[in-house]
Amino acid sequence: MSGRISVVPSKNVIAVSFSGTFPALVKEMPGVWEAFLQRQSEIPHVVSPHVRFDISSENRSYQLYTEYIGVEVERFERIPAGMVGLTLPERTYACFTHSGPMDQVQETYRNAFRWLGEEGYRVDESALRFERYDERYTPGFHNRERKENAYDIFIPLL
Repeated sequence: MSGRISVVPSKNVIAVSFSGTFPALVKEMPGVWEAFLQRQSEIPHVVSPHVRFDISSENRSYQLYTEYIGVEVERFERIPAGMVGLTLPERTYACFTHSGPMDQVQETYRNAFRWLGEEGYRVDESALRFERYDERYTPGFHNRERKENAYDIFIPLL
């Protein structure tokens, strides 16, 4: 596996969020995706309605994770109740594509981090990581076990 390095422009995102331990995330994220998909039409000024983001923040001290499921918007004019607005600043990311059933995604991440280490890149652990979902795979729409599933993983670099 190899990645590509790219500068990603700033993005404004409106999203639903969930915070919890990793086991809680594994259990609850399908419902969070479902809730977001049911409410996505409430979000104004969406850049691309078929492109969704899963943005991750990790508090290593407390082993807590926050996931934001959302879409990019042109501007923050109105944020629907129960949702949040956040801005991903422009920064450099290592980009990887996961392809295949979702039960294989941890292997994709292991390979990505191995490649980053071998190539001498340093991950910015304090920055937000994100995944970009499009027509190739959307949780809640597509079967997790499809061999055709694919989405992009963006790991922030120092």
